[in-house]
Amino acid sequence: LWVRTEPFLVGALPAPPPARLTPHYLRKAAAYARARADQGCFPRLSWPSWRHIACGKLLLKPEIAWLYFELFRGLGGPAPPLRLRWAEAEAACTSAEELEWERSKARARPKAGGARARPKGEPGPRLTLLCLSRALQLSVDTLQFLLFLYVQQFHNVSLRRSLLGDEWPSPRTKSPSLSGKSGTENKNWDDQEHLAFVQSHLLDILELLLEPEQLSASSHSSCSSLVSLEAVCALSFLLEGTISNSGTVRPLHKLALRQPCHGHNGYSKGSRTFSLPKLESWLRSSLTANPLGITVCVKAGKKLAWAQQ
Repeated sequence: LWVRTEPFLVGALPAPPPARLTPHYLRKAAAYARARADQGCFPRLSWPSWRHIACGKLLLKPEIAWLYFELFRGLGGPAPPLRLRWAEAEAACTSAEELEWERSKARARPKAGGARARPKGEPGPRLTLLCLSRALQLSVDTLQFLLFLYVQQFHNVSLRRSLLGDEWPSPRTKSPSLSGKSGTENKNWDDQEHLAFVQSHLLDILELLLEPEQLSASSHSSCSSLVSLEAVCALSFLLEGTISNSGTVRPLHKLALRQPCHGHNGYSKGSRTFSLPKLESWLRSSLTANPLGITVCVKAGKKLAWAQQ
């Protein structure tokens, strides 16, 4: 198993996260979303619901909330041509009301036999049809989106670690470059940093995906906590791997469901759940450097003749 590059390379904004975008508040947001499954929060999170959570609970600005939402959708969302058409439709909006209409599915379609009055600033009929068809598709996988938000901790600066010197650049935290010297200072490119982050925060990540009844009063797990299959499927957003170096890359949940792995990760076919302690232990023992990452490729490669001149 290894950590996928895309969530960190593309998904992690190169800046410290907002004050409330912490594991503690993300666990609260996860519980809030699960409790409102009938309101467009779970298993898929709609844009209006996320806007409410982000602005009302996490105290994010609407622009930042939309940035996170759209960035995540870009990682595995609709095809580029469709996204381009949506972007052009948003660019055609002439007011904040039209833009919000474009992003939101909160307003319902008019009932047959009667048309409601169009509020001031609301787009006309032609744009309305486009916006409604667009807005109905504005949702993301809730658990994967929570993982994406957790990844924003990647650039969180710890005062304690800074005092210890761990936050300062060092040979340990830099990837080798093609010249053989210490490489980029951009953590987003450093697959060793990706692995270290997941290993350091693995338990927090698993707890974020747990159902509320699997958590204690302090919102932490216990030795008897169970991880649902849908949570492990969501974890495939971060992890993937192969079977005995077969060369075929598979998502985490496909590997976790293989019969030989059940004894190691604690999967129960009856309950379709994993034992949290066993799953965590299996993940830790299986995680390795990304064979497709920059570090491994540079070490396994050979300098070209012209590069040595």
